[in-house]
Amino acid sequence: MSEQATPDSETPTIELARVFDAPLALVWQVWTDPEHVKHWWGPHGFSTPLYEADLRTGGTMRYHMRAPDGTVFPSEGRFEDVVLHERIVVVGTVEIAGSVVFTARTEARFSEANGRTTVEIRQTYTNVSPIGQQAIQGAPEGWAQQFERFDSYLHSQAS
Repeated sequence: MSEQATPDSETPTIELARVFDAPLALVWQVWTDPEHVKHWWGPHGFSTPLYEADLRTGGTMRYHMRAPDGTVFPSEGRFEDVVLHERIVVVGTVEIAGSVVFTARTEARFSEANGRTTVEIRQTYTNVSPIGQQAIQGAPEGWAQQFERFDSYLHSQAS
């Protein structure tokens, strides 16, 4: 996995990539189907009791991610672009107690080679609150843990 984090810049951006030992069609299904996403979304110890998505350009998404201490982070967004088996771009806000933590534009790109699938993430943050700065500092590690959870769940679905 490669990553770059620039949380002190005017528009903080992180870039990450991970290769999964699974075909693109399966990776796409597990990444996009809300019934699958609920099982792996978020870092270790987090749960996602709610995940809804109208996966199409212009469609909406909504999820609640629950931290180990019980704090719920609601998020809502809109899909800017969806290209089957290729790309998903979503812009969404994350809140705590009704206050915006940050707005993120997340682009996920998918490509397959030799039966393995690469997922590349580029996430750019705006409207960042002070607590959002802390969240962005931890975002690369959070994504690494989420990728681990995804990989584990992905393998459970391959059999």
